[in-house]
Amino acid sequence: MKYIILMALFLFVSCQHKGVRKTETVKPEATVQDTTTSPNLVKPNENTTEAPVVLQQQNQPSVPLKSKVVPNFGIIFSGGGARTWAHVGMLKEMQKYKFPVVSVAGIEWGSVVAAIYAQNLSSNEVEWEMSKFKSLDKSNEFIQSVFTKKTVADMKSSFACPSLNVKSQTVYLLNRGNVDQFLPFCIPSPALAKPYGQSVALMTDVSILVQHLRATGVQKILLLNVLNTKESGPYIKPVDSLENQTWAAAAAQLVKKNIGIDEVVSINISDVGIDDFDHRREIMAKGAELSYSQIKKLADKYGL
Repeated sequence: MKYIILMALFLFVSCQHKGVRKTETVKPEATVQDTTTSPNLVKPNENTTEAPVVLQQQNQPSVPLKSKVVPNFGIIFSGGGARTWAHVGMLKEMQKYKFPVVSVAGIEWGSVVAAIYAQNLSSNEVEWEMSKFKSLDKSNEFIQSVFTKKTVADMKSSFACPSLNVKSQTVYLLNRGNVDQFLPFCIPSPALAKPYGQSVALMTDVSILVQHLRATGVQKILLLNVLNTKESGPYIKPVDSLENQTWAAAAAQLVKKNIGIDEVVSINISDVGIDDFDHRREIMAKGAELSYSQIKKLADKYGL
């Protein structure tokens, strides 16, 4: 009996021994980075032996994209008598895009707009000052009121206007000194004013202004033209007058391809005569309306 008990106990212990597994220390597997969320690695194709592609670290500064270099601009304001008030509206459109203007020049009454703009490069200031104009017979008083004791050296941009001495047939580029003293030489034009000191506006040649603007460091020259040749009516009546023919010739020079001019914004306001000074406010509004799309296109082109 004792023997049977001992045998049973032996078998029980043996069975217990066989049921106990040997405990092993399992070494932790190497940590595998989850490549589905990691910003640094791209998981390679399991069927290839290609090494993972290392992407740019998020905490590293990104390489900045090269920004488009915006050139500076020089503006030539065409002549046009009463039509030059349209330049005010055109400037207000340009102001929206902050064209970097460094130099300006003007022809005939366009020189007045240019000179006012050159003072502080403000379209609002141009609008304010041009609204003070009363009539042609008080033009000199107007010039004096706007530019008394003001010099080109005081302006924020350089300024120039061309004048032709009718007696000597000499062209002068006026660009220094007191503005109220030299500007009247650049304004007189056919049918609107008599020569001032034997001088009139030079309206048929912009090359002298192009050369001047380039000399001041201008990179892009923009012509604002209010004398579009696609006219349905005369510049001034009668149609067959010498004055109207002179204006037509001046307009033709502006629309031809002038060497050195990079861009042109040209508007057609043929329903306004060059002597229609009684509708200055409406002409300003037309300048903005008719130039809007052209100026926006230029702004997009140069990244403004």
